[in-house]
Amino acid sequence: MSDSNKIPFGLRESDNALVDVFDVPNGKQSGCVCPSCGTPLEARQGDINVWHFAHSSRNVYKITKNECEYSFYLSVRLMARQLIGKQITLSLPEYKGTIEYYEGVLRFTQWKEFIVSKEQDITLGNLEVENTFSGVAVDLIGTIGAFKFVVYFTHPERNVPDALFHPNDAKCGVIQISLDLLQAQFRSAKSEGKTYHEILTDFLSNDRASKKWIYHPRFEQCASAAIYSLKEGASNLKYTVFPGKRNRTINYSRPKPNKYERDDVLKAYDVNIQVEHPAKLVKFECIICKTRWEGYEAGGNKCPKCQDYLYSKMIS
Repeated sequence: MSDSNKIPFGLRESDNALVDVFDVPNGKQSGCVCPSCGTPLEARQGDINVWHFAHSSRNVYKITKNECEYSFYLSVRLMARQLIGKQITLSLPEYKGTIEYYEGVLRFTQWKEFIVSKEQDITLGNLEVENTFSGVAVDLIGTIGAFKFVVYFTHPERNVPDALFHPNDAKCGVIQISLDLLQAQFRSAKSEGKTYHEILTDFLSNDRASKKWIYHPRFEQCASAAIYSLKEGASNLKYTVFPGKRNRTINYSRPKPNKYERDDVLKAYDVNIQVEHPAKLVKFECIICKTRWEGYEAGGNKCPKCQDYLYSKMIS
């Protein structure tokens, strides 16, 4: 069995709460069921393999509600939402943009980096779990001051929707948290004397390597200032600005301001942002109702029957 099928968290029937396999009795006495299909779960707490829940395989035909593909990543996403509560502190990475430019005199391409945001710790309050933002389902929406802040969990079968790269609310922040590294961390839980929910709680708050900026409200301002500094000493420049993996081409319709206009440089240019996205159609399947449909790889995973993103999976 691959690690992607070893479930770390199950649904305890007594209080309808997700619990860690470390916190329940071994074997069939775990008192847990699968939150997807309702099948009883056995706690596998052996001395060799990674501890995990497994679906019971005997005498459960009448109990099982649906054919189930409840996965490692789905269980982690559900537990993460339960653990977070109403407030969380996040250690955020540095956010850099890159300008690729061609200067006619030098006749070769050059690059210039600019910093949008330094490493920092922020505290999000008023958290809402599994809500909609810019027309797509997201995992968390919180506030920092007067700004909204969005968190979106990703893994190999779940990509960031295109809408989050250019949200409707320009005064917001969007962060991707990749869950890919958690399997390796969970494998070392027993040797380090930790439980899965302890590792997950620390991971969500403190693991900067798992986090990536998707949208920052100051990106365009910082890019414009960086381009202005380039234009002061050169002419005939062509620019492409790279915020992560989404290219933004910035074109200027007004001439460079003189030195007396320096403080108003951002007002002196008309900035036209064009975001290029690959339109790749793939097939999805809902593991609850078994409906299959075709949609875009990013953002097209909403089940047309259940009207939910949570249980969809990419099948081609």
